[in-house]
Amino acid sequence: MLKIIVPFLTLLLIEMNKTETQKGVSINSAIIKSDTEENIREGSKITLTCSASILKQQMEALQIVYLFYKGEDKGVLLKNVTSDERETQCIIQSARVSHSGYYHCVVEAGSEKKDSEPTFITVKGKLQTPLLSIQPMNVTVGDSIVLRCASEEIPPLTFIFFKEKEGQKPQRLKDINSNNKSAVHQLKVIANTDKNYSCKVRVSGISDSSLRSKIVQITVQDPFSDPVLEIEPSDRIFEGDNLTIQCIVNFTPLFLGVQPEILIVKDATPITTNYNATTAVFTTTAALNDTGEYECMVKWKEAMKMTKRQVIVKVPVSEPTLKSTRTGDNAVEGDTLDLSCAVLKGSYPITYKFYKVTTDGALYQKTLNATKAVYSITSVNSEHHGTYSCEASNTVNQRNQTKRSQYVTITVKDTTWWIYISSVSPVIILVAAAVILSLCLKRLRSNKDISQADESDGTHQGEPLQHIQGAYTDRNHEGDYTNIMPPEGNGADTERNHEGDYTYIMLPEENGYIFTGSDSESDCDRDYTNVSSKRKAANIDSDSCSDENDAIQYTQIDLTALQSGNMPQPQGHTVYASIAFDKIQQGSP
Repeated sequence: MLKIIVPFLTLLLIEMNKTETQKGVSINSAIIKSDTEENIREGSKITLTCSASILKQQMEALQIVYLFYKGEDKGVLLKNVTSDERETQCIIQSARVSHSGYYHCVVEAGSEKKDSEPTFITVKGKLQTPLLSIQPMNVTVGDSIVLRCASEEIPPLTFIFFKEKEGQKPQRLKDINSNNKSAVHQLKVIANTDKNYSCKVRVSGISDSSLRSKIVQITVQDPFSDPVLEIEPSDRIFEGDNLTIQCIVNFTPLFLGVQPEILIVKDATPITTNYNATTAVFTTTAALNDTGEYECMVKWKEAMKMTKRQVIVKVPVSEPTLKSTRTGDNAVEGDTLDLSCAVLKGSYPITYKFYKVTTDGALYQKTLNATKAVYSITSVNSEHHGTYSCEASNTVNQRNQTKRSQYVTITVKDTTWWIYISSVSPVIILVAAAVILSLCLKRLRSNKDISQADESDGTHQGEPLQHIQGAYTDRNHEGDYTNIMPPEGNGADTERNHEGDYTYIMLPEENGYIFTGSDSESDCDRDYTNVSSKRKAANIDSDSCSDENDAIQYTQIDLTALQSGNMPQPQGHTVYASIAFDKIQQGSP
């Protein structure tokens, strides 16, 4: 028991003594410096000295710990020295380029610790070429490989991994900072994984880097080929077409027993999955929302391959509508006429063509990313009169969808007759006014003559009156009088036998009326239009008579005393005649 207790007490006393000894220690500063020039040649000797300024209260021996570090962040410990001296050294016998960089020293005494300011050393030369190794060398798609790059240079180092392609510049794969003399990078092998690799190193703090290592090639066994994505009839189709997408994969003889998972994916969403087969199929009637990116994906263990293709579904044009900007499809010469051809739907671009039925080719053609096109005729003339139509079409993979509009007839009005009317209308108005004025004056004169005749008749009211019934009427039955012509010569005597006294009584046929005449005391009412001179036996009284053939009956009127405007008044008894309109009959002209 004493053998255990005695050593323990001894160590306890030593530590207590050491603690008492370190009491009152104070480190003022720590300094690191090199005894060589700033730029050092490769292979030269480098001596680094770390010194400390320490104060203590007692004279007992003081244990000081010196730590030498390389790297800006003190990543690599080069040397650890314990001494009772106020300084110590770290010697590099043969300098390498990788010795370039920042150096620090740290001083520890008792419970005190002090870091020095860094010093930078540059060693001229070349870095040693690193060595690359890969494990495993023979792999299957889906396996992982480990790339290890090692160097004899002094860390900290930066390891850079490359993938090599024949005839191309090496592609940087990964940068790894390490405080060791090597670094590793793990890589998963996929179908398109590169098979050749290399690496190089670079010292932290300087721009120089080593040469690339030798290229290492791995062997990759592929269990299946790249999948094939087949789209029928095409990856660009019209809405309503049948769309079939197939994902096909072929396996190598070494992996005939492989049972993969085959997927058809649209926009990151699986739409068909098939197991234990080599083909997956998706069929649908194409719609506009079927447009998108499709993937054919094959999985087996860690192996995965995929193929992508874009499918575009276009909407065929609808039947276009042809419209005219003119109301009623009428246009006036010289006006601007716009014909618009519009569709309700259709994928762009759309080609519009305007036709006239009398022409073979299109009058106007335009391809637009729009649902309407306009054909403008800036100055319409008679040649633009006719029937028009239009076509709208769009195309997918050289397959054309064309629709024809209804027919629209455009009528072009000639404005020359308006100009003619405008020029002659004042003349026409003046002529019409003159004719109307002349008719009015003639009517006034006629009415005046009738009024005078009525006044003349009123002066003979005391004398016997014999009636002559005869008149014609116009369409309004107004009193236009029948011409009653006196016998030719200078008059007749009342004593005569009255032969040839009657010349004729005639209705004016130009107005289209029939004269009818009869005496109120006569029994021979007959229609007639003309009474010619005939031989008759008559007296001074009015008697009913007939001609020799009894063909015409008429009322005899003695006009022996009828006064003519140019004849003198004969002597004797005066006979007056009046015309009664109470028995007027209208006949056909």
